[in-house]
Amino acid sequence: MFSETLKAIAEGMPDTDCVLLMGMDGLPIEKVTRNQSVNIETISAEFTSLLKVTSQTSAEVEAGKLDEVMVLSDKMVVVMKAITKEYFLMLILPKDANLGRARFELKKAKYALEKEFE
Repeated sequence: MFSETLKAIAEGMPDTDCVLLMGMDGLPIEKVTRNQSVNIETISAEFTSLLKVTSQTSAEVEAGKLDEVMVLSDKMVVVMKAITKEYFLMLILPKDANLGRARFELKKAKYALEKEFE
């Protein structure tokens, strides 16, 4: 199920560098990589740390449960979408990617995967 869902995201976003199903421990559960030059291990570990801090900050300021985080830089876009408190999707794209489409694909995948984590 996980692999098929990630492949569907990658097919919906042809310029995807990588899409990962992650745990908050920073380790990928499943991934689909299209751009081998992207250092997936470092990116996933570092951005998981960012997600943890952002989630904690959201809770501390009573902003509610964190749902999505986007980081846009001059070289890439990273979109992280919570599935549960402990699991999330991470989509790594080139800087000029279609963000609306990326968010749509992740939202579809979230609903498909939520059932697996109940």
